[in-house]
Amino acid sequence: MAKMKTNEERKAELEALTEQMGKQIDSYFESPEKIREHLQFLGKFHQYSMRNAILIESQFPGAVAVGSYTFWEKQGAQVQKGEHGIKVFVPNPVTYAFYKDEWVPLSKAPKPIKDGVKQGRIPSRKMMYFKIGHVFEYTQTDAREKGIEVSDIFKRYHRDGGFENEQDIRDALTTLADARNVTLLEEPLDELGTAKGCYYPELHAIALNPRNTSIEDINVLIHELAHAELHNQERNLERDQPLTSPEKEFQAEMVAYVVSHQLGFPTDDFSLSYLVGWTKDKELLDKEQLLQEVHQTSATFLDHIESHLEKVHTLEQDKEQTPLEYIEQLDRRMGWKDTDLTLYERVHAVQSVFPEEVEPYLNAKAALETNLKVDRVDEPLMYIHGRGLGFQQFGIANNHDFSEDQLVAYTIALPNQPLVSGHFIPESAVHPLHHLEKTNRLERPVLKSLENHWHDVLLDEEQKSLSRISLFNLERLW
Repeated sequence: MAKMKTNEERKAELEALTEQMGKQIDSYFESPEKIREHLQFLGKFHQYSMRNAILIESQFPGAVAVGSYTFWEKQGAQVQKGEHGIKVFVPNPVTYAFYKDEWVPLSKAPKPIKDGVKQGRIPSRKMMYFKIGHVFEYTQTDAREKGIEVSDIFKRYHRDGGFENEQDIRDALTTLADARNVTLLEEPLDELGTAKGCYYPELHAIALNPRNTSIEDINVLIHELAHAELHNQERNLERDQPLTSPEKEFQAEMVAYVVSHQLGFPTDDFSLSYLVGWTKDKELLDKEQLLQEVHQTSATFLDHIESHLEKVHTLEQDKEQTPLEYIEQLDRRMGWKDTDLTLYERVHAVQSVFPEEVEPYLNAKAALETNLKVDRVDEPLMYIHGRGLGFQQFGIANNHDFSEDQLVAYTIALPNQPLVSGHFIPESAVHPLHHLEKTNRLERPVLKSLENHWHDVLLDEEQKSLSRISLFNLERLW
């Protein structure tokens, strides 16, 4: 059995790891080549904190994907014998309670104090500490030998080196701008000359140079969106020390480099050569904060783009496979041949075994049962599974009474959009719109539009009710 480390040993190990991270950050700023290598690495690990991404890079250069020992076990892979784990920081929140005029860890407090904290009678507070954990890289496991691909495990979107989905990426960046209320102008307010784009902070708007190539437009749009995210007027006011123009440009260029490189676009024209000049007198904390903001912004952008591309990919797959073929395939996977199950039982079974298949299953079921032509949808429609009513106008379908249902499963058809399905029990939501709002399934403008459709139905019903009351009163007068 391994000997337990003392508190002093743990503290020393954390300090050594922090010092290692600091040296690694300093090394990035030695040359454009070093920062370029780091940015390429950052793109692959955008789902990790910046500090952990740096630690992984310093201990295992060229890492592709990492996970804990138990993570790999769950994927059906084993860490190879003799492999050493990669050290990372693991958050370790500790709750303190106020006891005998001092703050003590809740875990060491007497039971009455714990109960008091739980009931809100005794003050408590949380402090965040870090401990050292270990992860293992893909090649340190037997995943390759078992035919388990990185993309299968991490569900990452991988490009094949072509630009056939260039329009999909442009669409993703447009929705990213919409989500941040950034206006994309049709043309610049002034002549840009050789500048490829411009962000107008006072308008929170972006313009691209009409002379750009289509590929340049994508790289430049990412760069300008980074300005909009990191250097808008509100963000500038929050800073204790305003960033200089070179700092802003460098941050935007780093974000554009990370995102463009991860998506497979050319990055030869990116200008990182001026970093040495303005970073030579910077403190380590300045550099860390700079990279932290780049990392967070790159991660946010990549998550949004990859989510959009996955939806497009799913939609294309759905087009290739008919609803009947999909349902027959799922029936075979679930062993449902000649099985008579209720809607509740079917959804619950799929949720338990293949949770990612619940929405595709409901989508296919709705399309098959109603013979819906998605390309002909010109207004929001909704299908309530199990009611035999077909697709109805969204407001009408949302106005049904769901209080007696065991399970409410719904599918929504929107113009020029893939089908959206969900399910809930009446105890958790009043109607499908309520469920959509609680789960953030749709963008805010779309939810608002659906809400307006429902309110129109409520208003129409109220007017009809008032008309009936007026007619009844007239009849009584006669």
